[in-house]
Amino acid sequence: MKRYDGLNNDEITHAFELHKNSIVINCSAVIKQDDEHFNRSHIGGITAHNHTVTRPNDNLSESIKSISNFLYWAHANEQKCLIVKLAKDIIKAKNTGKIAFILGPQNAKFLEDISLIHCFKALGVRILQLTYQYKNQIGDGCGERTDNGLSEFGINLIEEMNKIGILIDLSHVGRCTTFEAIEISKDPIIFSHSHPYRLNPHIRNKTDEQIKAMSEKGGVIGITKYSPICELKSGVRPDVEDYMKHIDYVVELAGIDHVGIGLDFNEPSTPEIWASFASAYPELSGGYTFSEKGVKDLDQLSKVPNITKGLVGRGYSDQEIKKILGLNFLKVFKKVWGS
Repeated sequence: MKRYDGLNNDEITHAFELHKNSIVINCSAVIKQDDEHFNRSHIGGITAHNHTVTRPNDNLSESIKSISNFLYWAHANEQKCLIVKLAKDIIKAKNTGKIAFILGPQNAKFLEDISLIHCFKALGVRILQLTYQYKNQIGDGCGERTDNGLSEFGINLIEEMNKIGILIDLSHVGRCTTFEAIEISKDPIIFSHSHPYRLNPHIRNKTDEQIKAMSEKGGVIGITKYSPICELKSGVRPDVEDYMKHIDYVVELAGIDHVGIGLDFNEPSTPEIWASFASAYPELSGGYTFSEKGVKDLDQLSKVPNITKGLVGRGYSDQEIKKILGLNFLKVFKKVWGS
């Protein structure tokens, strides 16, 4: 099996052309709202980002302000970007050379009342993670000491999200909450950014049983470039080959239709922000420094084509690669949001 850096010139050319012509959906990111973001995304061949548009612990007022701030920036750059409301908007962005943004908060803590989900749908939210690490009014997160599953509020929220077409994300959600959410939801669910627990027994990663339950519901898991949950050996910064092993594992376990990319880029992060994050969530930092928190050769948007090179080197077909890069997530989006 070839390494991504062991391809010949023809294979490299093919990989970059395939990447350029594919719909590439990065299903987890915090984007930096500056003019250069569009250049960074275009260099990386990104079609759409699922943008964490609110901070994990924002309250209702703060969440609305965060979304309003992002929408203001997007409107000022409407010639370069597109806010996703339906799956066809991602295809439109690809055809027009724009960058598409899916609004996807990583915590539903701000929902003080279930009826508010309609307000956030109107503001543009299309993906919503139920919890972020710890317990909220919906259920337990994966970093909580308990594993009690969904509350009645959480059950009712899932049913309402199904009704109005907001996709459920369970990346940071606890084990019992995950299984219950998959069982209750009528729609597919996603793990927008996670990894197989079997390869890295981190609390953020998903067991074989969770991945199978997700796939049987028609969902997709996005593989990240985040070192602490991608590493294959404790404390050893992973590289692209390690990243590929996670994709291979999910494909073998759940099938080619249930894996995508959710790279978890945090563009605004700085060493100071990283230190604050590591202090607040020590279980998530893994002891990595700011410069090592991303997979080697996959730690910048410009390096995203290395994923396609790796998949070409491992013998995946062009159609299989297109599924992993974006078509699998797009299929779920069509199911939940409409075409």
